[in-house]
Amino acid sequence: MRQQYEPSADRIIALYQQLEDDILSAVIRRILKMGYVSEASKHQLKVLQAAGLLYDDIVQLIADRTDACTAQVKALFEDAGVQTVEIDNSLHEAAGALPIDIRQDSSTRQVLEAGYKKTLGTMQNLVSTTATQTQTAFIQTCDRIYMQVSSGAFSYQEAIMNALRALADTGAEVVYPTKHKDRMDVAVRRCVLTGVSQTAAAVSLQQAEDAGCYLMEITAHSGARPDHAKWQGQLVTITGKDAGKIIDGLRVFTLSEIGYGSGEGFKGWNCRHNWHAYYPGFSTPNYTPEELKKLDEPCISYNGKLYTEYEVSQMQRAQERRVRAWKRRCITAQEGVNSATDEATNAAAQAEYSKSAVHLKANEEKLKDFCKQTGQNRDRFREQVYGFGRSEAQRAVQANNSSFRNTMRQKGIKNPPESIAEFKKMMYNKPDEYKLMQTYSKSVDSGMISPLVGYEKYKEYHKRVEKELVGLTTSNGIEIKSQSDHFLERVFGTISDPTHEGAKRSGVELEDIAEALKNGSVRQHKNGSYIYKSHNCEVSLNPNTGNLIQVTPKKRNVP
Repeated sequence: MRQQYEPSADRIIALYQQLEDDILSAVIRRILKMGYVSEASKHQLKVLQAAGLLYDDIVQLIADRTDACTAQVKALFEDAGVQTVEIDNSLHEAAGALPIDIRQDSSTRQVLEAGYKKTLGTMQNLVSTTATQTQTAFIQTCDRIYMQVSSGAFSYQEAIMNALRALADTGAEVVYPTKHKDRMDVAVRRCVLTGVSQTAAAVSLQQAEDAGCYLMEITAHSGARPDHAKWQGQLVTITGKDAGKIIDGLRVFTLSEIGYGSGEGFKGWNCRHNWHAYYPGFSTPNYTPEELKKLDEPCISYNGKLYTEYEVSQMQRAQERRVRAWKRRCITAQEGVNSATDEATNAAAQAEYSKSAVHLKANEEKLKDFCKQTGQNRDRFREQVYGFGRSEAQRAVQANNSSFRNTMRQKGIKNPPESIAEFKKMMYNKPDEYKLMQTYSKSVDSGMISPLVGYEKYKEYHKRVEKELVGLTTSNGIEIKSQSDHFLERVFGTISDPTHEGAKRSGVELEDIAEALKNGSVRQHKNGSYIYKSHNCEVSLNPNTGNLIQVTPKKRNVP
C-alpha cells in the first residue's frame, strides 16, 4: 500500500525541495554580494545586517509554500484512508462483519483527521526551525570565510568555494526537539510517509476493534529491516488474547513485541509494513513459512557477491544520496557563477562546477551499473534535486565532456573523442581502437606509462609489435601470437614505477626483444611461462597461447 501513495508524497516533497533550493540560492547570493571586508567590526556589522534580511526572506519563502502543501497533505491522507477501508472491508465481510463507509463512519473519520493534523503540525514545526537554523548557519559561514581569508590560510576564492561545498552538503536543515538535524527534504519525506502509514494502520485497527476482531496479520516484504523480519507475516493480538500462541502456523505477537508506537518498531520511521484483520477459521495466511524464509535469503548478485534485498536497497539508497549530493554541488557552484561579483570568483565557481559535474556523472554511471547488475529499477525521484532540470543536466554533461577531453589530452591523447558518448560508441564502431585507447589510458593512470610517451607513439609501437614480433618462432619452436596489455608498459618503461616504490624503469628496444626470443637462452618459470634471456633483456611468454607477457631490461635503452 505504501507504494501506492508514495508518488503523491513525492509531489509534496518536491515543494520542499524547491523551498530548500530557493533558500540555498538566497544564502549564496547574500554571501557573494557581501564581498570581503578587512576590518572585523565592519565585517560583523555587514553579516548581521544581511542575516536579518535573509531571515525575513526565508520566512516569506516558507509561507509561500504552506497553503499548497497543506492541501496536498490532506488529499494524500484521504486517499490512504479510502484505500485502507476498501481492503479491510473485504476481509470483514468474508467473516460476516458489516463493512463501513468512511464518509459516514465518525470514528474512522476522527482517526483520519487526527493523523492528518498531527503530521501537518509536525511538518510545520520542523520547517519553522529552518529560518533560524539558516540564519545561524549563514553567520557561521561568513565568519568562517572571514577567518580563513584574514589568517592567510586561503584566498578569498578558495574560502568561498569551501563555503559553497559546505552549503551544498548540509542544505537547508530542520532541527528536531532532540537537536538532531536533517536536510529538509529528508525530514519532510520521513514525516509525511510515516504519518500516512501510521494513520492507515490506526484506521485498520479502529475497524477491527469496531468489528470485534482481535487479531491482525502483518504484511511481509523482501528487504525488511532485520529487527522487523522476525515478526513480518505473523499475527499480532490487539487485546492480549492468545499472545504467544501459534494459530494457523503463525506466531501471535503482542503490540509491545512489534514495537507499535515506537520509532523503531511497526509503523515507525520509514516502516513499510501494514496490517489487516485476521479471523481464525475464516482467514488464510498470506505467506507460508517457506515464502517468508526466502524473503531474507541473499539472492541478488553484485560484483560477484550475493546480497539480501534489504542490503541491496540500502546500497541503492546510498548511491542515490551521492547522486543528489553532487547535483546540489553543481547547483550551488552554478549559483556562485551567477552571483559572483568579480572575475576571479566567477572562474573559481566555474572550476568548482566542472569538478562537481565530473563526480556527478561518475556516480550516475555507477548507479546505472548497480541497477543493471542487481535488476533494481532506478527511482528517478530519489535522484532528483529540484532546480536541477534538463538545462542543468545538459550543462553538467557538457562540463563533464570538456573535463573528459582535457583529461585525455593531459594523458597524451592529442585528438580524443568529442564526448564520453562518442568514446563509448567506439566500443562498437572501432572496437580495436577503443580497447587500445582504454588500455593506454589505464596504463597512464596507474603510472606504468608516462603521459609524455603519448598515445600516437603507443599506438605506433603496438603496431610494430604486431608486425615485428607476432608471427616469430622462438628458439624452442613456439610461435608468437599476441601481446598482453602489460607488455607495452614494459617496452616503454616509466620514470616512476608504482610497483617498485617509484623507481625508474628503463624500456627495451623491439630489436633486442626479437633477439632474445630467437636466440636467447630458455628456462621455464614455476608458473609455466618461458623466460628468454639475452644480454639486453628477458622476455616472458605464455607457451600455451603464444602471448607475450612482459619484458625486463638488462640495460638502460629506452625507445
